[in-house]
Amino acid sequence: MKKDFDFDDIGKQTPYRVPEGFFAEMQQKVLKQAGVKPHPKFSRKLIVPFVAAAAAILAGFLFIPSLMQTDATVSSSDVLAVENNHVTADPMDEWIRNLSDEELEDLVGFSENDIFLN
Repeated sequence: MKKDFDFDDIGKQTPYRVPEGFFAEMQQKVLKQAGVKPHPKFSRKLIVPFVAAAAAILAGFLFIPSLMQTDATVSSSDVLAVENNHVTADPMDEWIRNLSDEELEDLVGFSENDIFLN
């Protein structure tokens, strides 16, 4: 290509010719053929029932008592099992009962100075 070629001599004209209003007519034809329909807006008439239904469901979960609640009364066998559990002595309890007063005082003094217990 020549280095002396000047684009200003050509101007902004193109060698292709189209009739007047060609692109506007083409756009109308495409929209007509595609069948573009305006979508209806989401009206407030539909929002109100959805909000009311959501509020009713939420109120149902919050204010209706649970069906899985058990009775507050404790059976006598459970009470006996708990009482029997306290009757058996732990070996540590037996060891503490067998300590003398001086040994207990030493243990208390040791526990007061223990950095891991305080």
